[in-house]
Amino acid sequence: MAERRWHFIPTTAPLCWLNLGVGAVLLLSSVLTLSSADTRAPVLSVIAAVAAVALIVLAAVGLARPRLRGR
Repeated sequence: MAERRWHFIPTTAPLCWLNLGVGAVLLLSSVLTLSSADTRAPVLSVIAAVAAVALIVLAAVGLARPRLRGR
């Protein structure tokens, strides 16, 4: 049986740039939503902000270290 792995870092540089852009837009949207909330922070906005930071970090790692792409 073939060994299956989960690949978190995008496989190509254009995909890294795309993920970086999507993460930045998602983070900006979440920050704007959280800053305009009058009462408690909406849970989905917090989850989206955490996911955006993770997406940005993985894209930055893919751009900084090309040998790690697709691993």
